[in-house]
Amino acid sequence: MELHSLSNVDFTRKRWVDQIRKNFNEEAGIDVSNIPVCVFNVPKSISRFKPEAYLPQAIALGPYHHFEGHLYQMERYKVAVVKAFLDPYQVHSFEPLVIDKLKKIEPMIRACYHKYLDLNGDTLAWVFAIDGLFLLDLFKHYDEMERFMPKKLMKYETIYRDMMVLENQIPLVILNEIQKLIDCDFELLSMMVGYCEVHSPLKLTPDSKSYIGAANYLHLLDLMYRLIVNNELPTQDCEDESYHGQRANKKREITKRDHVITNMEDIKEIGQRLSNFRRFGNVISVMVNIPWGRLCALLGFNKKLDKEDMNDHPRVMEIDIPSVSSLSKYAHINFNPSDGGIKDTKFVATEAMLYLPVITLKIYSEVVLRNLVAYEIAISSSTMEIAQYVDLMSGIIDTEEDVKLLKSKGIIKGNMTNKEIVDLFNGMNKSCEHAARSNETVKQLNEYYNAKLAIKAWKFVKKRMRGSRKVLTVVFTLLACLLLIVYSFCEVYGCPKLYNKMK
Repeated sequence: MELHSLSNVDFTRKRWVDQIRKNFNEEAGIDVSNIPVCVFNVPKSISRFKPEAYLPQAIALGPYHHFEGHLYQMERYKVAVVKAFLDPYQVHSFEPLVIDKLKKIEPMIRACYHKYLDLNGDTLAWVFAIDGLFLLDLFKHYDEMERFMPKKLMKYETIYRDMMVLENQIPLVILNEIQKLIDCDFELLSMMVGYCEVHSPLKLTPDSKSYIGAANYLHLLDLMYRLIVNNELPTQDCEDESYHGQRANKKREITKRDHVITNMEDIKEIGQRLSNFRRFGNVISVMVNIPWGRLCALLGFNKKLDKEDMNDHPRVMEIDIPSVSSLSKYAHINFNPSDGGIKDTKFVATEAMLYLPVITLKIYSEVVLRNLVAYEIAISSSTMEIAQYVDLMSGIIDTEEDVKLLKSKGIIKGNMTNKEIVDLFNGMNKSCEHAARSNETVKQLNEYYNAKLAIKAWKFVKKRMRGSRKVLTVVFTLLACLLLIVYSFCEVYGCPKLYNKMK
């Protein structure tokens, strides 16, 4: 290990000892047992497919990324915003008014963060004083940031994007303390709700303004997460459900004849394929039983993937579900926007209808979705609603045709292009096995899709023909080799009869 590395390690250990000694010797410490950890590190298992989506690009908020070199250029703009936010007396008395008092709540600040903060108390106080006041002003005037941040330097969308990064969150309990120190009485939580309403990709609970007093929110990302998850349509009474069921039965009777006709056409086509397949069934059965795998290995056609390459380039995993186009074309499933939120995602088999919440996708929406899922996985009390929804959308969106269909139904909105939306959802890895197994909508869709006669017949044919792919590959390769040998022989020794026939 190099000398400067050893010095840094020793300095870090000394600072840790000083911090522990300080907390241990304090007679009247702050009780942090009721302060929840709310700012987490994003594990590599989540961030490995797109690590830049979990990191700030321009502005560091809080201690995790504050001292990264590429974020330094924005510090002078943050200071300019803070000085404009304060009155002249507060600027002149900044240290005794803000810094010294933040030092007194240092244990509370550290308790909010999952990672050990390798900073002394004075540095930590200055970080939260500048970043906290900057964020307070941003909530109050976030549509006027061009006063201090020229558009040539950065896009305003980058600010909104960085504010939603999990590792860039500043706990609300700290913002409230800073607000008290400067005697600022504006409704912070109400302004944060307004921010979420503008920038959330999914609908929030309709009574979000009245709902804010019912829970203790932890930070901006936690507020948006809860307002999304708690958006649910009111339960209908029995009379409405009865009417809904009767309407669904009538609709099923009307559309049943069309589905039967279409299914019969599919079955007829597959039946013709099966009759052709039966002619050569005996031949294919014999050829499939030949050990083609060994033969391919001898000929050098099998190429095993290197485990190291697979680790260097991990493959995105999705849930097993047909795409939007397949569900529509082969199972005749329709799509309809839900009036509620993600909890109202459901498949109604009697209507052959999948209800999905409206999602508005903008340039920074991918970062918001990814960090919402990361935060949901980090908190132990979550039931994985957002993860299940994102898994479902990632599974059913494969091509631009899928996006076009959902846009035509009014389910996807926003200014992202079809290709960008496909790349977004195809790049989202399956959150976890538990969320996939517990997703009832996915189970119902797969059961309905796989129950179709045409799908059953096609899967049977596909299963039987799977082994014949190797057969055809090897046969055509051997034929090509044989023709090459014959051609080479005729070039050397001549084949007059064969040439005459060819002429």
